[in-house]
Amino acid sequence: MTPIRITWFIGLTLSIVLGYGCSGSKAYVKRGIKMEEVGMMEQAAGFFYTAVMKNRANPDALAGMQRAGQWVLNDHLRTFDEARLAKNRGRAVTAYETAETYHAKIEQLGIRLIFPETSRIAFNQVKNAHLDDLYTLGMQALEKEDFAGAQTNFDEIIRLQPDYLDAAQLANVAFCEPLYREATLGLEAERWRTALNALERIEQRDAGYKDVLELKNTALEKGRYPIALVAFENGSNRSGMETKLRSFVQQAISDSQDPFLILVDRENQALILKEQKLALSGVLDGNSAVEVGSMLGAKAILKGTVISCDVRTSSLQKRDITGFESYLVPKVNEDGKKVNETKYRTVVYQEYSRSRAVDVTVQIQLISLETGKTEVTELLTRSSRDDIEYVRYSGNAKNLFPASSNGNVNRSGRNALIQKMNGRTELNSETSMVDALVEDCAHAIQGVVETELKRLVP
Repeated sequence: MTPIRITWFIGLTLSIVLGYGCSGSKAYVKRGIKMEEVGMMEQAAGFFYTAVMKNRANPDALAGMQRAGQWVLNDHLRTFDEARLAKNRGRAVTAYETAETYHAKIEQLGIRLIFPETSRIAFNQVKNAHLDDLYTLGMQALEKEDFAGAQTNFDEIIRLQPDYLDAAQLANVAFCEPLYREATLGLEAERWRTALNALERIEQRDAGYKDVLELKNTALEKGRYPIALVAFENGSNRSGMETKLRSFVQQAISDSQDPFLILVDRENQALILKEQKLALSGVLDGNSAVEVGSMLGAKAILKGTVISCDVRTSSLQKRDITGFESYLVPKVNEDGKKVNETKYRTVVYQEYSRSRAVDVTVQIQLISLETGKTEVTELLTRSSRDDIEYVRYSGNAKNLFPASSNGNVNRSGRNALIQKMNGRTELNSETSMVDALVEDCAHAIQGVVETELKRLVP
């Protein structure tokens, strides 16, 4: 399209859009007719389609859609014929499918466009030849071990005709074989996670492909990384924190989705560690680490220390606040009728406030039982705070209003005052706040261990 024609077309479109402020069916019909008059049939069809969608009983919209829609359909079929005659079967198939989709779309409006049976017959011939071409290309790609190219061709065959020869099986081969090779190389290099990821992708596509399930079990077995939780320590002034932390960490690690992270049985590890009388707070020498690792069946131990647990609760603060209480005064209006007038008296109500802050700091260490090396050390701090603020009034609370900054009745602030009157009067308990922070620490520890395990089990 030349620059002059583009400018003209933009101007025409704007004039149409601006010329009809109404967005009803008739307005879109007028726009469609304008486009039809200048030969912009595809654009006209779009306006007529919108007009029909807005009013399916509009005869002008239906007639316009019939005319413009048939033109658009014929244009798609013309493209199909051109591509077919030029032996460009892929383009021909695409053009035909576009025509068929458009025909179905307009048919949903109750408008039947003429779709020549000769085009359908020609398409079946082109499609069959195109399938043969794709199959040949797919086989050639497989022979060259161009698996991506082969899969593209076989997937297109399946889309056009799912039962075409053995295309589905060959598509599986094209998808699975490169992953299978990646997995076997991963197993040879002891990259268990890499191998497992590839094998799981194969399993999702074709669980029966070669010995995938057997290799998957091998990767899981060889790559498993058992961890033993030892007795945690408590350096805080709050009793039982080490047991609490250990319990939450045990639960978090047990819930891990990492297939290689295994938690050693709690009772067995406690018995063995007791028998060995390990001073886990000190340095493990290489020999004892290897020995204990063998007995526990673990490759590492996770030890934790609660460094501190601080709970600070303020005393209850009370403030006298000046407000207003509404009351009714009977009076006689100008018509001689008795009415009530609302007045306000100054009153004093009490506002109470209190807060509680909790801080928990823990340290963890993941120590290899194969080398005695500390693989990771992490210091975690979590904090939370709870505040309460409530109001009490000895008078008629439902008529209580706060005062504004200039000392007048603050009617807009009444909702906030009601919320304070109905608010909590007790802080969340120390135990619940501490537990929530310890559980948060445990989930963070789980994340730290999982991250480290991705390095230890690549």
